Amino acid sequence: MESGSDTSGLPQRSAYPLPPGAPVDLHLHTIASDGFWTAETLIEHLAERGFRVAAVCDHDTQRSVMDAMRLGAARGIQIVPGVEVTTRWAGRQWHVLVYGIRPDRTDPAAAAFRAALTEIDAALQTAAVDAWKRIEASGRPLPSLEETMAGRPLWPFHVLSAAIKEGHVPNLKEAAELVVQLGGTFTADLPLERVVSAAHEAGGICIVAHPGRSDSVGVMTEADLDAMLAEIPIDGLEAHYRSYTDEQTALYRRLADERGLLISCGSDSHAPKHPVDPRPWRASWCRDLLLRLAIPVAALPEGQPVWQPGMDAQASPVPAAEQPESPGEQVMAAEAELARADAQS
Repeated sequence: MESGSDTSGLPQRSAYPLPPGAPVDLHLHTIASDGFWTAETLIEHLAERGFRVAAVCDHDTQRSVMDAMRLGAARGIQIVPGVEVTTRWAGRQWHVLVYGIRPDRTDPAAAAFRAALTEIDAALQTAAVDAWKRIEASGRPLPSLEETMAGRPLWPFHVLSAAIKEGHVPNLKEAAELVVQLGGTFTADLPLERVVSAAHEAGGICIVAHPGRSDSVGVMTEADLDAMLAEIPIDGLEAHYRSYTDEQTALYRRLADERGLLISCGSDSHAPKHPVDPRPWRASWCRDLLLRLAIPVAALPEGQPVWQPGMDAQASPVPAAEQPESPGEQVMAAEAELARADAQS
């Protein structure tokens, strides 16, 4: 099967193409991972603001996807099934947005990808139980942990959040550092090549998330991209992102265009105004990706540019490091600092 060519399990192709300016957001989080949107509140927010397409891409799980798809269909919003998988390649973590694989797939083509998500989920749950035991054994009880979980499987994020609520640490970064000091871990990842291969087998599309974000996971350079493509057939880049300046968007659009890669647009919203609300990106900015997802977008009038500096009124005027971080980004920042410390020791 050609990588990313099968859209099996996606909604039927729309009867009419989206207008080029239709609002879309292909990177949103919910309470299934480290977000605070419920499927209901997220879909309501999107519907009230006229979004036509959105993707729920929680970290390493698709627990909210089916509810979001059902609720979206009732409000006229096409929800693309997605997930943001934590991967490792060339000695560092990379986040990969995988689009187009429904979590209710049971066919053989989806088996390897479902197994990969099951494995990383299990690793996170194991790490969470271990971190919980270590923190309490250190004399720091976590009586609010069950309330923090709110019926969800126990993940490290819940343990870290409970440690903050109990006043043991002031923020997620220091909570993560405490776990490491106590001999535990708060993260898990899978080999990038395994995730991309399994996703492609299931007909999924793999996009490198926020390649221009330097605050935690690190910037992807042109050399990084070419080295990755020499080994692993990723499908595209998230060239429009909430913290990008016009210069960054121009860079990642150019890198994608020159290499025949797809372009995605995402806010990475985790909760209302945290770090930002969902962004109304123009469908034309990620038209080829939407077409691969069986979502047609009308062509622009002849001579009109797809994107150019100044088109995005919400483009960031300040570096990403000066902007607020999501909960997951705070944890990743701690991990990046600890990894650098280990490398220097």
